Amino acid sequence: MQRNERNRKKADEEGLSYRQMMENAGTAAAKVIFEKSKDSFSDKNNIVIFCGKGNNGGDGFVVGRYLLERNQNVTMVLADGQPKTEDAIANAAILSARGISMIDAEKHLEILPQAIKNASVIIDAIYGTGFHGNLNDTVRMCARLINETAKEEKSRMKNKVFSLDIPTGLNGDYGQPDVDTVIADKTIVFHRLKPVHKLKEVIKFCGEIIVVGIGID
Repeated sequence: MQRNERNRKKADEEGLSYRQMMENAGTAAAKVIFEKSKDSFSDKNNIVIFCGKGNNGGDGFVVGRYLLERNQNVTMVLADGQPKTEDAIANAAILSARGISMIDAEKHLEILPQAIKNASVIIDAIYGTGFHGNLNDTVRMCARLINETAKEEKSRMKNKVFSLDIPTGLNGDYGQPDVDTVIADKTIVFHRLKPVHKLKEVIKFCGEIIVVGIGID
């Protein structure tokens, strides 16, 4: 997730580390997902989380840890390669140490359909509101797979796909969608709505928008 410099400065002034912001964001998102999906959950569910290599992916790793600690089957998909930011790397390492399955999408794209097939919930934590470019081939295939799988399940499950901060594929400034933009049932926004979330044209991708706090007033 790309948090802007204003948020960084405000967090610094309040003594809140960037790592703690990620912890707060991921934990808050996981609680929403758990609450909103409880009608679909049994004692142990299959959760698939697609993570990018930046801080949005880092938030996804925190979500994975939270759900793992609540006895869920968690599979992490590295949709854009290995994590690159310090805090994302640290949170990925925590999950790896606990033996969580991490699938490198570029290397093992062929096994993803089976991995996602029986998922109770799919979480999109690939790109946040800092995304302004084009989806690379691997991320594009992951986004297509999320949408295709969710479409097959819509009649049975209404809370299938959750995006963190913004659905992957939406331009974070102007809301232009890539043709393969993730279509979320619910989008969990951190700290506050950004201008892009208020655009009418993004609603069909965001679904219900839920704002959660990350420790900044």
